[in-house]
Amino acid sequence: MNNTDNFLSLKILDKFQGLFEKIGIDYKVMRIILRTKLVLDSRSAPVIENQKKKENAQENTSFIRRYLLHLIFGALLAFLIYFIKDEMIRMIYFSGAFFFMTSMYLISDFSYVILDTKDKKILLPKPIDSKVVTMSKVLHVLIYMFRLNLFLAGPSLLAIVRLNGFIAAPIFILEILMMDLLIFLVTAFIYLLILRFFDGELLRNIINLIQIMLTILVTVGYQIAIRMIDFTEIQNIAYKFEPHNYFNPILWFGAPFEILFNGGRELYLYIFTILSIVIPIVCFIIYLSLSKRMESLLLKLEGEGKERRAKHRVEFLMGKLFAWNNIKRQAYHFACAVLRSDRSLKLKIYPALSVGVLFPVIMLFNMRVRGDNTAGGYEYLYLYFTFTVFPSVLELIKYSSAWKGAYIYYSSGFQNTKELNSGLLLAVTLRLFIPLLLASGAIYIFIFKGLFINDILVIMLASLVILPVIYRIVFEELPFSKEIDASNQSKNFGRFIGSIAIVGCFVAPHVIFSKINIWIYVGVLIIALPVSWMILMPNYNIKGTK
Repeated sequence: MNNTDNFLSLKILDKFQGLFEKIGIDYKVMRIILRTKLVLDSRSAPVIENQKKKENAQENTSFIRRYLLHLIFGALLAFLIYFIKDEMIRMIYFSGAFFFMTSMYLISDFSYVILDTKDKKILLPKPIDSKVVTMSKVLHVLIYMFRLNLFLAGPSLLAIVRLNGFIAAPIFILEILMMDLLIFLVTAFIYLLILRFFDGELLRNIINLIQIMLTILVTVGYQIAIRMIDFTEIQNIAYKFEPHNYFNPILWFGAPFEILFNGGRELYLYIFTILSIVIPIVCFIIYLSLSKRMESLLLKLEGEGKERRAKHRVEFLMGKLFAWNNIKRQAYHFACAVLRSDRSLKLKIYPALSVGVLFPVIMLFNMRVRGDNTAGGYEYLYLYFTFTVFPSVLELIKYSSAWKGAYIYYSSGFQNTKELNSGLLLAVTLRLFIPLLLASGAIYIFIFKGLFINDILVIMLASLVILPVIYRIVFEELPFSKEIDASNQSKNFGRFIGSIAIVGCFVAPHVIFSKINIWIYVGVLIIALPVSWMILMPNYNIKGTK
């Protein structure tokens, strides 16, 4: 073996070389493949870290820093389960959180390993057994998951040992291995099912959605999660068995602890224990038998999904209604296409939009406001906090993963950008901001039982007037013309503050006219709407832009 290897995982695997050779695996070849994969992994950063990527793309990230978020979540999870008295409930909470977080990170960061077809193209034409390639792929994912578990489950292991003694450690570690195997196999089977009946484009969209959800979870999810946990109640919860629990893997892994440390003797506990070991192993055997079938289905990922015009009928209808000249309409459809297809851009935009939905709700929680008719009367003003995401999102529209295509602006013959910007803002408004405002308004209508419907409609109308103003302040580049990895929101803090000040100018008249006659303010906004969109749209010579 190569003495220069620095991977502890490979050194551990070396101890099991004889076992691999007994089941027909050429260990030396598999080790070379696996080492190459690990070297490539060490030069890349995960999805969450890419969100905070520095301008110096050559800067390497340390092992601890790369998994810092996992460690923080793991510490919070350990703190939670430490206060739970019931053994089953303790492991149910742990298993649920562990399954969720591990699955999300596996799909967002490591789907490319499960779905990789380069192995087949590069290795299989050579005299290498397909079982070696498949096993190297499985071990690659499991090594990644073990690193993840070290930080995600490590603090909980310490809590379990503190509660039940060192004898609990090997049981807990074995359960982690079984959970990892089950999570990997379930993910692989879901991919197999999707590819069997649909094209690769749907699977790519699902993975991108999971990446977006994970980023949202890490960004703002803790704010809500902390408020959902009642530590006074959680200590006294007791598990009650139901027959359908046999089909829930999250419940299986508490059974060994209930048997060993709480004297449980019920039949279902022994069945849970058997299921937690047998099911992952059986699924692994099935996966190996289906590996060749999965490799053939993965070829679907190499093709592009067919774009169906019928899917975007509403988009085309909106273009006809609101884009009255050809240039504006073409800019609108172009922007819609980019916002629909650029996954890297969506990975930055949608977490920002989620803040716009959740921020007003979080403010309500912080101010201890309750949704009933005894509310103070001005709670609807928190909805203006939704506008705080407008500058951030509009700033991101400058960027794209296909930024090199920006030469089309110079070769298209455009003399100015007024219609181009108008079409772009129309697309951003209809695809991003209108759904954002509708979601925020629906939440408030639900919380306050329809108390502020008129005010919510006024806020939505005000947002349409404000958008061109903010757009003019923050947008001075050609859309989608800059490299997405270079995006940096902190550089434009001054513009952000200016935009927020403008939003504040709309809050004051809303409060004043709500005491006089709100419909007067509505009339003013209706008059200001076309003026704002026609006069304030940025207009500059393309030849003069950078």
